[in-house]
Amino acid sequence: MSIKLRIIILSLVGNFAIAAIFLVLAQYQSAQKDQAAIESSSNVYGQAWRTVLNDSFNNSVGFYHPQSGDPEKITIWTDNDAGQETTLSGLFVENSDVQDLRDFIDIYFEEAFAWGELSFVMAFDREGLPLHCATAYEDLGVDPCAEEATADFVSKSTGRLSKGPNDEFNLGARRAISAISDSTGAATAAFYQTLLVDVKADQKLLGHVLLGKNIADALEIFEYEFLVKALVGTADQTIELNDYYPAEDYAELGETESLVKEVASFVRSNEPELIQTGFWGQLNKDLGVSYVSIPLSDYNKIEDARFTVISNQKDSIAAIVDADNYAFAVLSIVYILIVSAIIVLTTYSFGGISKAIEVLRALTEGDLTVEMPKRFFQSSKDEVGQLTQSLETYRGHLTEMEAIRSQQTEKRKHRDSVILDKMSSLSRQLQGDAKRLLEDDISRMKMLAETEDFEKAEEASAEMMGIAISRMSDEVVALIEARTGEIKTALDRNEELLLNILPKDIAVRKLADEKVIADSHESCSVLFGDIVGFTELSKDLGPERLVEFLDDVFTRFDDFSDELGLEKIKTIGDNYMVACGVPNHDPDHPFKIAEMGQKMVRHIRDLQPIKGHVPAMRIGIHSGPLVAGVIGKRKFIYDLWGDAVNTAARMESHGVPNMIHLTKDTAELIKSRYELTSRGPIEVKGKGVMETFLMGV
Repeated sequence: MSIKLRIIILSLVGNFAIAAIFLVLAQYQSAQKDQAAIESSSNVYGQAWRTVLNDSFNNSVGFYHPQSGDPEKITIWTDNDAGQETTLSGLFVENSDVQDLRDFIDIYFEEAFAWGELSFVMAFDREGLPLHCATAYEDLGVDPCAEEATADFVSKSTGRLSKGPNDEFNLGARRAISAISDSTGAATAAFYQTLLVDVKADQKLLGHVLLGKNIADALEIFEYEFLVKALVGTADQTIELNDYYPAEDYAELGETESLVKEVASFVRSNEPELIQTGFWGQLNKDLGVSYVSIPLSDYNKIEDARFTVISNQKDSIAAIVDADNYAFAVLSIVYILIVSAIIVLTTYSFGGISKAIEVLRALTEGDLTVEMPKRFFQSSKDEVGQLTQSLETYRGHLTEMEAIRSQQTEKRKHRDSVILDKMSSLSRQLQGDAKRLLEDDISRMKMLAETEDFEKAEEASAEMMGIAISRMSDEVVALIEARTGEIKTALDRNEELLLNILPKDIAVRKLADEKVIADSHESCSVLFGDIVGFTELSKDLGPERLVEFLDDVFTRFDDFSDELGLEKIKTIGDNYMVACGVPNHDPDHPFKIAEMGQKMVRHIRDLQPIKGHVPAMRIGIHSGPLVAGVIGKRKFIYDLWGDAVNTAARMESHGVPNMIHLTKDTAELIKSRYELTSRGPIEVKGKGVMETFLMGV
């Protein structure tokens, strides 16, 4: 590929990359603006929705609030001692005949039902069991008093009223937004602003009355005021006004059924962000809308119910698309102009360079008559002008080189003659095969010296010198090779010895003269094994037999370690220490170390009794973080440090013969493959009370 083409491709790619960067930055800035707009909308819509809810509450259920309601309507909550002829407290006291209470509620709240102030009234006894339900029959979703109605304020398991705890601010009246759904799925769920009032007499709780007003009116007011579409969503379903009755399309969204499903799906899929930040929204250019999801009210958890506002953004999105298209068109035009200018400039510049290459090729082939042609706008300061001057300088240099070459040819011939004379003199002093070999070399040298080509003659002369020198250096080379072999053998023995002491990766770092090696490992497993009754065994066996016994056992353990890919750390007396996950991480470290423990116990258990002693082992295992490395400069070993090592040692010392003692950390890692038995909490020296586990073999 020519440099000209490379420059053009580079300019294409470079300008494209710059455009892409600006495009990405513009999209990022647009996304940030959209996010800021969404956050601002969530604040505005949230405050407006709370205002609408509060107004709706104050004009309906709020009339009956015991502290802030209408003075004429809150007299029903007063005690009998207040002189009221009929009060709820009196009826609850005498509620052995519940029919009186039911009749009073139906009659007293009949006008509120008729005027649309309330949607339903429910009465519960002091234990929360339902006594009566009266409804306005608004046909807005499931009838609250129907048998199939399931309210979120009634426990499904006990059928009793579920209410939040009292606090110093509710004063016996709790406000909330409650959902009532149809257990059969035949009717649409409904949401109500509710007020739960505790009915008392002489500070004694007699029962509860729950007043509710459907929020459909509040939804329609909100949609009308802000020209939007409002949705109320739960984990199971999403409700809109069209689910109750044909609602006005104030947002001018057109057909909304598929849009509502799309938005509901988006909100559910982004629920974690909604729960974390308290709001979530998006400007969806494909759908031509923006949507913001916020808590349904200050009295509900956001994961239980949320309020989603859909606004028509088709005009603003169309404007954004037009602006993007305009910017893309301008960018494309500028991009084409820049690339065209680069192509024209490189074509003009590289035309002169191409001609300079032809002149240079002719000069190198020996034609010293060729010259650079004159060009338009030629200047001695541009690259082509400077190249022309350089070619003229090179022409003079070639002429000078021809004279120098003639002198070099004479010197070379003299040098070759001297070499041949010296080689012939040496040949006359030799006998046998050495003499014949040297005479063959002299014959070859004479043939090489007969060429008239300057370059070939120089190469032949160099070859002649090489032949002469090689003959004299044979003995030196043989000696060097012998010494190199001895050194390599010694290095191989040293490396083999070092690999028996350290892991390969650590040995390489140590050979690289790394002074201190200390690596942190986040997840490893360590095993300590100790022979039970070793002190008595050592007394009966004697030193030599004891060492033989330990060598046989630990050699077999080393074989197990190699088979499983573990790292043997060290042995201290009758204690054997091995680890997995160092120096290289192994995701199966807990399983491999558990298998190692089982192999060790099986091997010890299968040994024959020695001097009346039945061999047994205690195995302790722990998994966790540690530090591994090599310290010091003499008699060093690869060792482990950290609480994980100490804990594994404590597991061994507190273990059970021929069983594997595990910490809870290791047990949690391997419980899917191995059958474990909890020892319960035990006192571990230096660690306190720990829950540990045993694994059989």
